[in-house]
Amino acid sequence: MRRRRLFLVILSTTLLMLATVGPIAASAPQPVTITVLTGFDEIPDPFDATGDVVCDEGVVSNTFSLFTGWQSNTHAQILVGKHFVCGDGTFDVLLRVKLSFATQDTAGTWSVQSGTGAYAGLHGTGTITGDSTGEESILDVFTGSIHID
Repeated sequence: MRRRRLFLVILSTTLLMLATVGPIAASAPQPVTITVLTGFDEIPDPFDATGDVVCDEGVVSNTFSLFTGWQSNTHAQILVGKHFVCGDGTFDVLLRVKLSFATQDTAGTWSVQSGTGAYAGLHGTGTITGDSTGEESILDVFTGSIHID
């Protein structure tokens, strides 16, 4: 009987604490669009962003790329790390895209991996499309949602 009463006291206290704790201070996910004219050189590319969570503009560079599946002669799977630099911090994104050999266009998904400064708690995911410009560059458009914890 004594154990049951102790259990009920602990359970009641825990439930009361959970009911009175305020919400965790995370922002709600916000829509985002990031546009990059990606070149095939080692120079960082400028980007523009909308959505008021990350900076409106900055530069982005590749941190790594892994090109696989080209044996089909129709497409390849590419894993790419991107490093975005803003005036108030940085964030890293992982891309998983499929490159069509016929069109040189890409399509896939992206997700935030980490951030620094104002973007230390950045989380987000979405889709990416890349349209070949025919001039050794691709117009990449990231769409999705992001938020900061």
